[in-house]
Amino acid sequence: MTTEQKIIELNKIAQEIKAFKGLDIAKAAKNPVPGEGNPDAKILFIGEAPGAQEDATGRPFVGQSGQLMTRILLESTGLKREDVFIANIVKYRPPDN
Repeated sequence: MTTEQKIIELNKIAQEIKAFKGLDIAKAAKNPVPGEGNPDAKILFIGEAPGAQEDATGRPFVGQSGQLMTRILLESTGLKREDVFIANIVKYRPPDN
């Protein structure tokens, strides 16, 4: 599969996640957080669930922890966020998280 095909497939998955409202957790969240990054990445970071910043933006690991991860990744490996793929197991911020 080419990179372009992977991007198309990831976008389809993201649209399905955004359209899903079948659980209370999905109804309560502001934005789903499907994941982002390089579809050909050799490194995948998986977090537990989106926090407040992630819920507000719809992007994974953009809060304090994400900023720390980005800095450590760059300083220790020279890789940038866009070089890896970042996602969460849970795609919606849990209530009272």
